[in-house]
Amino acid sequence: MSYTPTKLLVALCLIFYPLLGFAHGTIRPWQPIWSAWIYTPDVAIPMLLTVVVYFRGRAKRREAGRPVSMGQTITFLLGMLCFVIALQSPLEPLSEHFLFFHQIEHLLMRGLGPLLLILSMPLAPLLQGLPKTIRHSVLTPIIRNKPIQWLYRFLGHPIIASVLFIATLLIWQIPSLHNRALADQSLHNWMHFTMILTGFFFWWLICDPRQKSSRIPFGIRIIVLWLVTIPNTIIGAIITLKRDQIYAAYDVLDGRLAIEIMLDQQLGGIMIWGPGGMMGLIGTAVVFFLWTRKDRKLRYAH
Repeated sequence: MSYTPTKLLVALCLIFYPLLGFAHGTIRPWQPIWSAWIYTPDVAIPMLLTVVVYFRGRAKRREAGRPVSMGQTITFLLGMLCFVIALQSPLEPLSEHFLFFHQIEHLLMRGLGPLLLILSMPLAPLLQGLPKTIRHSVLTPIIRNKPIQWLYRFLGHPIIASVLFIATLLIWQIPSLHNRALADQSLHNWMHFTMILTGFFFWWLICDPRQKSSRIPFGIRIIVLWLVTIPNTIIGAIITLKRDQIYAAYDVLDGRLAIEIMLDQQLGGIMIWGPGGMMGLIGTAVVFFLWTRKDRKLRYAH
């Protein structure tokens, strides 16, 4: 079974599919905020199994003389940690009350988490860590399924992946839809799912390390990154500079963190504007690294 981007997509979808049942915790009036960790089986168990499968595959590759580097392993664990913090830590219930914390959660789910997981190149250990019966009876039929192959090509198209990545940010920031998502858990789940899915497709487009079969050259990747940063900056600036409340769903926990509603809104806008834009710089650094590595290999080849 050859390793392809389609198999990476399928492996990640199988791993993160149970996360469709995101749990949304609550912070009780008597409860210390930073003790509001969430332990939900439908999220925690798939994450734990993913790590177990990864290390099982890592051990197999080491035995076969094709070890996974420590750097890749650390990057993988940091990527998984991003999702643990976003979905199981006090950040999740806080995001129900503060725009600021909600935007940190989104940054982890659609930006840093997918970027780190893709940079760790986890496909080989994840596939080898799965039992053979699952690889042959589940993965192979899914990978060969024509509609799934078409969906992958569609969502992985450079223009589609880039447009959907920024669209999931902009659309979910529409006040009426955003407020409704906070009140409707199923809609909130879809918000998170679409952000995670488009995040993986976009960062795979940008961080694809292949030289001959990558979808876009390195120079175009940098242009795409900075084009995506423009609407990100605009929406962040609008939210930051707005003088009246945009999102009525946030109550800032009645001031328990000494953050007023307008300050929360400004901090939320700054999160989109600043750290959200910084993901473009991080992505640019990654692309330059891949680009220089390719040039070095070409020089040594001659």
